[in-house]
Amino acid sequence: MTHGGWSSSGASGWTEASDADSWGSQPPQYFFGGPPQFAQPQQPSAPQHQHPVPLQHQPTEPKRRGIAGIVAAVAVTALVVGGAAGAGGVWLGSRSIQPPTSSAPIESGPGGRGEPVSAEGIPQIATDVLPSTVTIVVDGGRGGTGSGFVLDDQGHVATNNHVVEAASDGQVDLMFPDGTIHSATVVGRSPSYDVAVVKSDDPIEAPPVEMGDSGAVQIGEPTVAIGSPLGLGGTVTSGIVSATERPLDVGGGSDADSPTAYINGIQTDAAINPGNSGGPLVNGAGQVIGINSAILTMGAGGQGSQSGSIGVGFAIPINQARDVMDEILNTGSATYPVIGATVAADGAGVRIVEVTPGSPADRAGISSGDTVESVDGHRVMSVTDFIVRIRTHRPGDVTRLSLVGDGDVEVTLEGKVG
Repeated sequence: MTHGGWSSSGASGWTEASDADSWGSQPPQYFFGGPPQFAQPQQPSAPQHQHPVPLQHQPTEPKRRGIAGIVAAVAVTALVVGGAAGAGGVWLGSRSIQPPTSSAPIESGPGGRGEPVSAEGIPQIATDVLPSTVTIVVDGGRGGTGSGFVLDDQGHVATNNHVVEAASDGQVDLMFPDGTIHSATVVGRSPSYDVAVVKSDDPIEAPPVEMGDSGAVQIGEPTVAIGSPLGLGGTVTSGIVSATERPLDVGGGSDADSPTAYINGIQTDAAINPGNSGGPLVNGAGQVIGINSAILTMGAGGQGSQSGSIGVGFAIPINQARDVMDEILNTGSATYPVIGATVAADGAGVRIVEVTPGSPADRAGISSGDTVESVDGHRVMSVTDFIVRIRTHRPGDVTRLSLVGDGDVEVTLEGKVG
């Protein structure tokens, strides 16, 4: 599997290219605003501002550990680039497009598209959704900051796995736009879908968001992204849906059953930056259609490169995220579908490299050397395409694989925790 640049190939969409130089000296990279793994915090040689931008609402009586330090950490991120707003960042490789409580299912709203949003409509959307959007602070700011949004009246909040996975004791802080701060506990995480749920340790007054239908999203419809880029809570940006079903991965690999996150993303040009991760992407009706998760940049933030938003951001479709969050709320963990094979890119599709004995692929009669050209009628031309199509299913579902020269086979997917 080639880890190089990407190039446009007409009607077939995005395909892997072996020449990273097609993007210049550095290929574009996905950047997740999570805790540090591959990139260290970037300290500017001279601050652009003489004073940090102060938070508009600061609690006068901290509720728990180190709150004054937390507020300071979030405020100073206006001067720091990197991470989930200040704690370093996770660069997604060198690829260039590259105790649980039982809960009722999270309900969808009446629709996914909404009316076209005008400049006058954005303030109303902000008024409706901002009170339900939070800044998530991990380990007093040392583990970074991200975003989230309220799911229900029990205090559950949705976010990305990569926002909270660094929480050393399973505790984070939720900072609401009105200045209140609540401690919260991580209920469960799904690395394979980059989704997590946390629960406030105290009652909260913020209303739940209204869920939309990501399956009804149309290219060109308006979007609004809300979150805490660079720790600046309550930030609102707007744009449109630039593309749907854009496959992307968090690290790549040939094992189709790895818990690496694979996302069938909603692409938007609404400005998304480190710290927006986990916040809501909403439609013109103010309904959540996705969880903001990644951006595409032109480099690693070095001299002459651009590490912030270039208008190419991605959100996890809320229909998929909702299924995962329902499972977390009911069991404390989440599962993802496995096929039991390692795969590699092939000119005609995706080649099966190895099949695990007794796995779903084995039982379906798939063998090493077979080439898959489509999954459920969708052509697959890369490993990411293939795995994303598998991950759109849930364990127990039946998926149809078309094999070059052998016709169609049906595979009943198994589940794995992750």
